[in-house]
Amino acid sequence: MSDTQRLRSAAAAALAQRFPARWLEEHAVLPLELNGEAARVAADGPVPPHVQDTLERVLQATVTWEPASAGDIRAAVLAAPRTATEGVGELSTLSGDAVESLDDLRALASREPVVQVVNAILAEAARTGTSDVHVESQADGLRVRLRLDGVLRDMQQLGPEFRAAVVSRLKVLAGLDIAERRLPQDGRARIRLADRELDVRVSTLPALLGESVVLRLLDGGGTAGPDSLDRLHLAAPVLSALRPLLARSSGLLLVTGPTGSGKTTTLYAALRERSVPGVKVVTVEDPVEYRLDGVVQLPVNTRAGFDFAAALRAILRHDPDVLLVGEMRDADTAEIAVRAALTGHLVLSTLHTTDAVSALARLRDMGVAPYLIAATLQGVLAQRLVRRVCDGCGQWRAPSEEERALMGGASLPAQLREGHGCSACAGTGFHGRQAITELLVLDEAVREAFTRGDSISQLRSVARAHGVRSLRDDGLRLVAAGVTTVQELARVLSAGDEG
Repeated sequence: MSDTQRLRSAAAAALAQRFPARWLEEHAVLPLELNGEAARVAADGPVPPHVQDTLERVLQATVTWEPASAGDIRAAVLAAPRTATEGVGELSTLSGDAVESLDDLRALASREPVVQVVNAILAEAARTGTSDVHVESQADGLRVRLRLDGVLRDMQQLGPEFRAAVVSRLKVLAGLDIAERRLPQDGRARIRLADRELDVRVSTLPALLGESVVLRLLDGGGTAGPDSLDRLHLAAPVLSALRPLLARSSGLLLVTGPTGSGKTTTLYAALRERSVPGVKVVTVEDPVEYRLDGVVQLPVNTRAGFDFAAALRAILRHDPDVLLVGEMRDADTAEIAVRAALTGHLVLSTLHTTDAVSALARLRDMGVAPYLIAATLQGVLAQRLVRRVCDGCGQWRAPSEEERALMGGASLPAQLREGHGCSACAGTGFHGRQAITELLVLDEAVREAFTRGDSISQLRSVARAHGVRSLRDDGLRLVAAGVTTVQELARVLSAGDEG
């Protein structure tokens, strides 16, 4: 078969339909044949990585190259039949600020190559257990990164012709205004990939070089994380002290830590234990991440004036036994939650503090009277998430001097375990995460120290004297058990966390 026949075959013409003609002409490439997971593509010389990546994503195949002149490729592309809409809104003419027409944006978002690229990104994120997908506009196109086990990893780089296309497609999926590029937007979509259904929270930002999008992937099957606290693998002393706090009929219990430290998962596991016949459980969240059977869940709607404080006032008129407040964000919410705990309700909530003791100072700084804090706060569980060593490639070895230094001279076991990277963990050496925790139960000694105005460092000393184990101590327990590494523990703990 001659070069011309090769480029103008029926197979090549059919595959060309999957790409905008102008994009194929610009990059002088043309798919010739697709056979399962292998594709032959004609190209004039070396092909940029983002062009190869786009071809492989759209074709869902590994590409091998065949030489052809740019002139012959362009002639074949022009000769290939196109539908009436093929010339509308092509990728190369609709990137960045060049997009003016709303109709063009809609047409662009529904183009087959764009749909396939977005579907491939979502499928890869679902396959790897990704929590977030970051699509970031850059001068040379779009950078796509996946957050896996709390760490961002590059997935692919898309060319500038895909910038408006992919962002518009994601907006369409989430029901957002595709013409609005000057203001942040938030939306939600439900998608089905193979036999799995996902809820996807979509957030956009109007960055300097174009909009950036973050997708939060949540299981849409109606279940929330672990079935019970037992599945969290908490230290036995922490679990045995936490359960009596959850069994109380009134009081305030807080879970603290930075964003992404698993606070919601822990609270949902706790609610599953309290959601039993005879107990009314109500939550107010922003947003509701998972559905919980037998629980009344209220999403915050700030635009309608239904914030945490307003929701709490309304909930209390429904006579709940257990309340979950997604986050104590302001003094008004904190005050109402504390008074609800004082009047016969068990209130669970979260705060952003570095450790358990700091929650006392944070509540005081929010304007809650110290005597109310001392009277209602039953316990504070501080936590972080550390990555688990991959079971497929984890190996034991002696600790290094660097690892001893990282732990500030703390005693390390004779053998440590680390992963060397395998297909199961995508070469990272880690697979999955586990919480390290610090539980402060407010006994009389801690309450007295707080009400007399002791400093945070003094309160920590009192807590340690009464057996409270720090985050670092709990992390070293996992290091000794081969669950995580010294480097991972050091990564998640700042100097303030180790106090």
